[in-house]
Amino acid sequence: MLLRHLLISCLVFLLFLAISPHVFVHGQADKDIWVVYDVIEPTLDQVKWSEQGGIETPPSWIADSSWSYASMRESLVSQNDIFVSLFERFDWSKVRGNAEDYYQVQFSSFDDFVAALRADAGPWLDLSWQMDTHWYGISQNTTKIDISFNQTSNEVELSSWFHITRLAEYLSGSDKITNWLTGFDLTPISVGNMKLWELHEDWASAGIYYNLQFEAPANLLVQHGGNYSCDLAVSNSYAGYKYKIDQSIEINMPADTEVTVAAPESMRAQNEAIPPNTASFMITHDDVYPEAFAVTSSPPTKNVFMEALTAWFTTPAGWAAIASLLVLSATGLRGRKIYSRSRLYHRLYKSMVTLYDLYSKDIARFRTEMENVSKSIFKMMVEDKVSDDQFEKLLKRRDDLLERAEKEQPPPPPRPTGRS
Repeated sequence: MLLRHLLISCLVFLLFLAISPHVFVHGQADKDIWVVYDVIEPTLDQVKWSEQGGIETPPSWIADSSWSYASMRESLVSQNDIFVSLFERFDWSKVRGNAEDYYQVQFSSFDDFVAALRADAGPWLDLSWQMDTHWYGISQNTTKIDISFNQTSNEVELSSWFHITRLAEYLSGSDKITNWLTGFDLTPISVGNMKLWELHEDWASAGIYYNLQFEAPANLLVQHGGNYSCDLAVSNSYAGYKYKIDQSIEINMPADTEVTVAAPESMRAQNEAIPPNTASFMITHDDVYPEAFAVTSSPPTKNVFMEALTAWFTTPAGWAAIASLLVLSATGLRGRKIYSRSRLYHRLYKSMVTLYDLYSKDIARFRTEMENVSKSIFKMMVEDKVSDDQFEKLLKRRDDLLERAEKEQPPPPPRPTGRS
C-alpha cells in the first residue's frame, strides 16, 4: 500500500504540471498562487462543467508534518448516492491530542483509537475531513476502515470508504461545491440533482491538486430565435476583489453558432485556435474579478460573396458582371498587392491593441511583446509588404500604446487575501 500511494503522490505532481500550460497567463506563476482552469458547456436545461486547480504550496497541516499526504475520490453512483474513498498518512504523535478531543476520551494505546474508530468513524471524519456524518447521511454500517501503524516512525496509514446519501445537504447546505468552483455564483444550477459528479483531490508536500467534473440541471443558457445568451454571475465574495489566482475560463456555446459578444472584453482571450463558438477569458492575480461573464452567440454570418457568385452564374445580370470582371483582371495584380498590404497592416495594428488589453498591467511583459511586434513591422517594411505610410502609422501606434501603458501603471497593491 505504501508503494502504491507513493506512486499516487508522483502522479499528483505530474497532473499539476499537465494543467499548468492551459492556465498560466504571465509566465511561471508564484508558488502561492492558485492555477485554475474551467470549461463550461451550458445547454438550455443543464450544464456540463469541469474545473482543474492546483497550487505548489502545501496546506498548513502538511507543512507542519502532522499529515504527509491525503487524497479524496468521489463518484456519483445514483441520484442520492456519492461513493467516497479517502486515504491519509499522518504522524500519530502529532494528531493524537486532536483525536482525543474529538472522541472525548484519553487513548491509552493506538489500539484504543482503532477500536473507537471502527465503532464510530464520525468524530474522525469530522476532525480530518470536515464530514458531518449525520447531516450528510453517512451510515456507520456502510463505512469501511483499513488502518496500519508503524510504531517506530509513529506513521499511520488510514483508508476510509463510505456513501453520502444526502446530496443536497452535502453540496448545497455546506457550500462544498462553491469552495471548488472558483468565484462563481451557482444559484441557477440545481446542485442537489446531479447527473454526474466526479471529484479527485490530493494534498502533498508538493502542493494541492483537484479535478472536478459534474453535470446538473441549470438555466444558464437562454435562446432568442437563433441567438443564445449565457450570463454567468460571479459570487459576492469574489466580485470586485483580487485573489492569488490565475484562472482561465472557457464557455462553449452551441456548436452551430459563433460568439458575437463576450464580456468583459478586457479579459477575453484572443487566439486563432479558439473555436468560433467558444468564449475564453483570462484572469490573473493582479485582476479584479468582474460581477459577471456574459456571452452571446448567433448563427454563422452568411457568405455574401458566395451568394453573389451564385447569382452571377444564374442570371443575365450576373453574366454582365462576369464580363466586367474579365475587363478588370488586367489590374488585378496591383489590386491584390494593395489588399495584401492592407490585410497585414490591419493584422499588425489589431495585434498591438490585443497585446495592450492582455499585458498592459504587466509592463515588462508588454515591452517584450511590443519589441517582437516591432521586429515584424521592420521585416514587413524591408520585404515591401507594407507601404511607407502604413509603416509610420504602425510605429506611431506602438509608441502611443507603450506611453499609455507606462502612465496607467498602478501603485503596488496591498497584499490580497489568499485562498484557504
